[in-house]
Amino acid sequence: MPWEIVRPDDGLPAARRSVRCRACGKELTFTVYSVTGTGRRQARWRASAWGGLGTLVAGVAVLFSGAIVGVGVALVIAGPILGLVFGTAASDEVGISGHGNGFPVTNAKHSVTASPPPHDLPDLTCTRCGHMEEFPRAAYFRDDYVREQYEAARDRFARHVCLASGGTGPK
Repeated sequence: MPWEIVRPDDGLPAARRSVRCRACGKELTFTVYSVTGTGRRQARWRASAWGGLGTLVAGVAVLFSGAIVGVGVALVIAGPILGLVFGTAASDEVGISGHGNGFPVTNAKHSVTASPPPHDLPDLTCTRCGHMEEFPRAAYFRDDYVREQYEAARDRFARHVCLASGGTGPK
């Protein structure tokens, strides 16, 4: 069911939010993180995924050294698995945790997904050459942050020199 969450402002601790499941009637409490808190959580998952690559490299080094073959094989097998699991967690992280939400390889009964809020912001696309100025629209961003990023992209787009028009100016 749709559930609108309110993220804490950046710099504030994560907030606990409750919702009642329509299917089973259970009261569910989730932890909701701020935009910067969500970014930090994603960064930790990504660092762990890179650690999986480090584990793979260490395993290959152990195998080539001929020291402890069993350990080397275990590290070579574990590295890609760790990288895949933690990388998946990083990509699934939306800043809402609880009841198995956001855990890779689980299909939690009470999982929460965040969908991007509807924005009335038009795309910034050059009609002549197709150049686009991107701005973040992810669901874990606050609306005011998206609008700030949109304004910055709009300023960059205003300086766009269209090659299709012979480099004479924007759009």
